[in-house]
Amino acid sequence: MHWLSILFPLFSTALALTQAAQNVFEISPTQFENHFNESGFDLDLDALRLIQFSLEEEGNWMTERDKLIAKVMGKSYLDITDTQSLGQFSQKRLFDYPDPSSTIVSGILQNLTTSEPRKFLEQFTSFPTRYYNSDSGKASSEWLLQKLRNYTMELASEEQKSLISVELFKHPWKQASVVVRMTSKDSLDSDPITILGAHCDSINQMNPYLPAPGADDDGSGTAANLEAYRVLLLAGYIPTSPLEFHFYAAEEAGMLGSQAVAAAYESAGKEVKGMIQFDMTAWVRVGTREEMAVIDSSADPKLTKFEIKLIERYVDIPWILTGYPGGIGLSDHVSWTRAGYQAGHVFESAMGNANSQNGHTSNDTIDISPEFSFDHMLQYSKLAVAFAVELTSYM
Repeated sequence: MHWLSILFPLFSTALALTQAAQNVFEISPTQFENHFNESGFDLDLDALRLIQFSLEEEGNWMTERDKLIAKVMGKSYLDITDTQSLGQFSQKRLFDYPDPSSTIVSGILQNLTTSEPRKFLEQFTSFPTRYYNSDSGKASSEWLLQKLRNYTMELASEEQKSLISVELFKHPWKQASVVVRMTSKDSLDSDPITILGAHCDSINQMNPYLPAPGADDDGSGTAANLEAYRVLLLAGYIPTSPLEFHFYAAEEAGMLGSQAVAAAYESAGKEVKGMIQFDMTAWVRVGTREEMAVIDSSADPKLTKFEIKLIERYVDIPWILTGYPGGIGLSDHVSWTRAGYQAGHVFESAMGNANSQNGHTSNDTIDISPEFSFDHMLQYSKLAVAFAVELTSYM
């Protein structure tokens, strides 16, 4: 998740990030000047990357160092260096969505808890950082992989186990994405896939070498989807059409992980029935109404309307429709939108009420404030279960 209102002291050295955007940021001359990595990191600050600050621009070349400076200044962007042709490979099938009608979702929701997400986040936020090009970022994804495999081995029926895979999706950088796939015995590789996404990386916005527990951004979305997966296993649920849970690496570096996955799916000619991104799901600001934000920025209108119907049927709090205030302002759903698939995104609150003061800092922990709410997070697990079951109960 990216914030557009982060303040940072202005110093004497100016850096022009892009001519197209005409953005000039000033930064301390000592910031990121080191050409060498801290121990446990593998980051080439001089590497050239192709960056979009707007979906309407073709992109501008800059160094990895410049990307980090843009992050310090709260700028949001896509790094399209490795996915410049995304969305141009094949024509995508577009889907319509029926009204919610499942008779089993409500029963599955009864098994959701706040205790499991809490235990998960206590461990997940204990990694010094989940930065995508760090040893601890790599270890965090491998730990998440094992957590998902343990749930599968402990909770799934024998039939479910034969129909589930939990694998790393490896990248050129240290941290891998994690993909869980649930199918039926009659499923084909060509069947349309339903995807629930979150990003498993984190970043300290002032300096990637510093601690970044990432409890809300996006440990909370990861935990919400993990809890949904857990109760689907408990229920013995076997989807009619394929269901996948994606936990993306390197979202904070410009949606690198999700773009790589979307590009691989596009190249393989896979159909996607719908993708929903859960990015920040835990914060309820004191004095505000608890609500679920449905993001309409870079989101498919039909899928967005379907999300709202699910919320009205299965979630206990009201929804609001909102968008990012400027720039790209995005999460991993945009990778799928850019690839031509139908994607949506839900968020913890109206933008002005979100956890902007702690995101991308060492203060993004589960105990920073009573405003970090596992009960609020539970509502997103309800939506995740509903989205999964309603879209995969038919071919």
